[in-house]
Amino acid sequence: MPRRCLVCLHPERAAIDRAIVAVEPFRHIAQRFSISSSAVVRHKNNHLLPQIAKVRQVPDAPEAAALAAQAQREHEAEEAAQALDVVRQLKAINAACLEVLTKARSAGNDATLLRAVDRIHRQIDLQARLLGDLQDAPTVNVLVMPEWQRVRILVVETLRPFPEARAAVVEALTRAGA
Repeated sequence: MPRRCLVCLHPERAAIDRAIVAVEPFRHIAQRFSISSSAVVRHKNNHLLPQIAKVRQVPDAPEAAALAAQAQREHEAEEAAQALDVVRQLKAINAACLEVLTKARSAGNDATLLRAVDRIHRQIDLQARLLGDLQDAPTVNVLVMPEWQRVRILVVETLRPFPEARAAVVEALTRAGA
């Protein structure tokens, strides 16, 4: 039986989502809401990110509400509303950070300026992850792996007695970029 998300079941889920979007450290969120850091991370990766990705596909809030009412159950509509709220909060935090940056720059306050730049950097990173523009997962190119190279050589050499088949396989591998 799959594990139930402790954050989704938590009575203060909206506050936890806001803390995640505000890039509050996971351990602080976990301590404040009496849950584990791993539960917060799992919730962000498995529930918050997919919700925000859904919002990105819908042009605006009224259309999102109409589509949700037609195509999804009440639970899915609630998730879409929470995702929209998280996106609004993210935009508000971005605007506040830019305002602090502007004020610090005009006041010549280098320490605040650097903190604001750091915060904006973290916000951009989070926003890119939430919207799916930036992936954490590593990319593996199997074509450069020694195992693939050995298989390719083995197939081509095995087909040496069959020149037409060998030529066809080499051509197909070359076309495929393999």
